[in-house]
Amino acid sequence: MRNTLSAEWTKLLPHKGTWLLVWIYPIAFAVILTLAIFTAGKPKAPMPAEVWIDYTVRVWQIAGLTLGRYFIAAYFALVFAGEYGWNTWKLVVPHTARWKLIASKYAVALALLYSAWLVTAAITLLLNWAKAVVTGIAIPEGVTAATLLDGHLTAIALGIAPLLLAAAYASIAAVLTRSTLAAFIISLVLITIDEIFGKLMSVMSAFGLEWLAAPYRVLPGYHLDNLTSWMQEGVGHQVKLASGAVVAYSQAVSAVALIAWIAGLVALTFWVFRRQDIN
Repeated sequence: MRNTLSAEWTKLLPHKGTWLLVWIYPIAFAVILTLAIFTAGKPKAPMPAEVWIDYTVRVWQIAGLTLGRYFIAAYFALVFAGEYGWNTWKLVVPHTARWKLIASKYAVALALLYSAWLVTAAITLLLNWAKAVVTGIAIPEGVTAATLLDGHLTAIALGIAPLLLAAAYASIAAVLTRSTLAAFIISLVLITIDEIFGKLMSVMSAFGLEWLAAPYRVLPGYHLDNLTSWMQEGVGHQVKLASGAVVAYSQAVSAVALIAWIAGLVALTFWVFRRQDIN
């Protein structure tokens, strides 16, 4: 397994797709924040500690944004479907257990993303400190190592489920279609459904289509919103229908539902790839 991980890391680390979809984060944040240092005026009022910390955790919030999930899905589509386009699967499949090939792709792609985000978070902290020095505004008193760590860990935790779900969408689509473009388009559609299905269902219930609530209770979109709401606000995400019925579940139910979706899609990826004829 160590050799498989090493080979995958060596292949993906310098790949242009990794530069475009992974290393772009520290580069973009460094450029934007550096420009902000030289263009920032003196603020009219001190910044609250919570707001200052929120600025430093922005990179970890990418996984929870629809656009951010599109980028994540694009990278996993490239990682998994790229082997078919490059016609390189047949070179490694006869020599390595197939489950190891898929597992190494998940592990390395996630490791690269989190490495890039960790570097970006460090750059963000450094440059926000530099901005405070340049503008002459002291860092808020409530900003401590403990509050910074808590803010970053919370942001990381909030992004785990949407990241893994986007990765699962892209990987199963890639293995089924054997096409990077097709895998990305399918992932884009699924992620968009996660985002808009609840809003659409709520509106359509007024036209007698309340049956849409049945799939909505099962699909990942609601459970992503619900779990995030529980983690951020301490209350669940409730959706009211025209009849007065309410879609509402506990944090535990949504956590189990998301684990089932992610684990099921990943397991299906392993199963489909194991049965494929690679030639």
